[in-house]
Amino acid sequence: MANKGRISLNIELIKTPKQCVEYIIDHELLHFIERNHGKKYYELLGKIMPDWKDRKRMLEKHVL
Repeated sequence: MANKGRISLNIELIKTPKQCVEYIIDHELLHFIERNHGKKYYELLGKIMPDWKDRKRMLEKHVL
């Protein structure tokens, strides 16, 4: 979660595949540019990580 120039990551993230870690880090870094999950946010995410939806699904499988 990005807050006042800081990003906090759950320690459990280390147990997920590298692709999940990259997804979370990119996801959080984008919040420095676009605060909310609006259309522009997802456009930017798609540009820097075209397979973000696959990575998100992979993360959800490991978290649930």
